[in-house]
Amino acid sequence: MEERAALEQELAQLAPAARERRSADLFLRAAIETFCCVVITGVCVKLFHDSKRTPLFLWPLLLLDALLVWDVIRGYREGRASLRRELRREARIRELRSTLGIDG
Repeated sequence: MEERAALEQELAQLAPAARERRSADLFLRAAIETFCCVVITGVCVKLFHDSKRTPLFLWPLLLLDALLVWDVIRGYREGRASLRRELRREARIRELRSTLGIDG
């Protein structure tokens, strides 16, 4: 009986955390930043190719592009780590529900 109460308590603690899907937000942010990075890269290439002298605002754009690439990689890695945690949490919840006989 004590074991069942401990399992129910663990399930009650895990259930609210399982509703939170942080990985989806991180992947969406990485996708939007990737799109912006591609657009800025295209602008930089076009500026560099068409200009006889390199425009001064090309360098800040390249810096912004590099920062976006770094942030995309960081965000994607955080999203993957968050997704792994979420999947482990979901597996534990399924295990608890099965053990408690909730999902018959």
